[in-house]
This record gives sequence, C-alpha cells and structure tokens, in this order.
Amino acid sequence: MRSPAAVAAQRIWSGTEAIQWTRVSPDGTKYAVLYGDRDKAGSVFSYAFWMPAGVWVGGHRHNQTAHVAVLEGELLLGFGRKMDRQKVVRVPRGGFFVVEAEEPHFEGCERDTLIVGTAMGGWRTTEFE
Repeated sequence: MRSPAAVAAQRIWSGTEAIQWTRVSPDGTKYAVLYGDRDKAGSVFSYAFWMPAGVWVGGHRHNQTAHVAVLEGELLLGFGRKMDRQKVVRVPRGGFFVVEAEEPHFEGCERDTLIVGTAMGGWRTTEFE
C-alpha cells in the first residue's frame, strides 16, 4: 500500500509551479494533463491550460463537453466560430463554466490566467479559420 504522501504527490497540485507542463506553445500558452488519459475514449481526465496576459485563442471546438474552473486570473470567453473580442463574458478567478461538446468558442485574457478542466477522453480539438 502506498503512503498518503506518495498518493498526494500524484494527485495534488499546489499551484502553477507544481504542474509539469507537457506542451508549451510559441505564444506562451502551456498545457498539461493532470490526471487520466485524454486519448482514451470514455476515460475521465483533467487538464490545466495557462495563458499569458494578452493571448487569444481563436475559434475552435472540442468533441467532448468540458467542465472548467478559473484558478488564476480572468478568462475572457466568447462563443462562435469567429473571434469577436467585444462579445465575451468575463469569468473571474473562482468562476466555473461548461462548454458543451462541439460548441464553437474562443478565449483570451488580459492578465496571466490558469484554467483547469475535466472532460472525457478521446478528446479532439477542431480549429476554425
């Protein structure tokens, strides 16, 4: 049987610095799967996505519903295939939102922002032009 400390080390993240980022993009965004397998259909997984101030992610959709909390900063969330920065909802630190499967959306931030989401595996993202 594993010790409580060993279990905690694999299941508890105490802030952005504790996350082992698996993908860092040229725009400075970072992504990591925290738990589970995003590629395994039917498997629940949780992920972290960090955006530096001023970054926008254009219109896209996911094939699974995502349940998302804003842990740091403030997310600017909009719905639709084309980005319209005038039509966003501000989701502050501590806020929670759901993006339904196949729902076109976009996001950005004015200050460094960390979101954590949970979804089903077999996860795919489709970007719009």
